[in-house]
Amino acid sequence: MAVPQVDVWDVYATLSGRDRFTLNDEQRGLVAVCDLRQEVNSGGFDSYFRNWGGNSALDASGAIQGLLGQDWADLLKEAMDLLGPEYPIAQPDRENLMDTRDLDDQFEDLDTRYYALENSTDADAQLNEYLSSTPQAMA
Repeated sequence: MAVPQVDVWDVYATLSGRDRFTLNDEQRGLVAVCDLRQEVNSGGFDSYFRNWGGNSALDASGAIQGLLGQDWADLLKEAMDLLGPEYPIAQPDRENLMDTRDLDDQFEDLDTRYYALENSTDADAQLNEYLSSTPQAMA
């Protein structure tokens, strides 16, 4: 009997609608990495940090190495470091900080490197494989 295929975006759709505080560590990390991918793919790191997606960046940074690898983790850390030694969790704080700094060139470079990772990695397949081997990460 064939094992049913798991789709990370179906799981994300279910989990992202729940209160993040009700998610276990695996679920929170997975959702945060999907937040990152969704937001950066639709508007770059500037958009990610400026909007709601950046609220889960700390969770993403704790999970991304195990889910997608060191290159992804290094890139996210470098992006977060642009906002200072202590990452501003609150969206208005991040937005104000970004408005006072000229980060366009740095974000453009990070975006280019991020898109190269997206193009060279089958991130969906890696996340689907993770879900297949980690039932506690599913809804």
